[in-house]
Amino acid sequence: MFRIPDRVADLFGDHATRVEFQRALLAAGQVQGYEMKYLEDGPFSEVARITYRQLKVFDWAALSEDQRELVAGAKALSHRLITSGYAIDEASKAGAHAADDWPELLAFVQRKCAARVGLPDHDGWERCYTHIIGRAEAALQQDRPAEDRDAGHAVLRHFASFFSGDAGFERRWFIQVPEAS
Repeated sequence: MFRIPDRVADLFGDHATRVEFQRALLAAGQVQGYEMKYLEDGPFSEVARITYRQLKVFDWAALSEDQRELVAGAKALSHRLITSGYAIDEASKAGAHAADDWPELLAFVQRKCAARVGLPDHDGWERCYTHIIGRAEAALQQDRPAEDRDAGHAVLRHFASFFSGDAGFERRWFIQVPEAS
């Protein structure tokens, strides 16, 4: 079972995302009756876990284009919410804190993530990165608590690590996190 720190719910969870996950699971026919109540009222991190578990091997070829987009976005978003939670946890265990280089880190991540949109095998990527990166950026603002800024920085480092071999990547940004299974 995945263990996502509560920081994911604090920074990335909201009613609209919860409803999006429910709609995607319903469109895919991948929700069990008992899970619907949990999806409505359960902890956000568990909603992400259930969504990813149900959609990770789902073949959406038979769905309408709108439904495919919804399901692909929910799958990608739930997947990266899980691994973002792992990144927050890893950074916390290492005693890592938000650094002053976050605008440079943010620009690198935005540039690299935007380049992935529309590539084969990256269905749902745009929904995923815009939600998570936008929230991480908001968490890094000076008026936010240090704990939020640290978590936002960890998430940006996580996304930057996908591009660790690319020009412009700074080695200090690398963070190793397990993959969601």
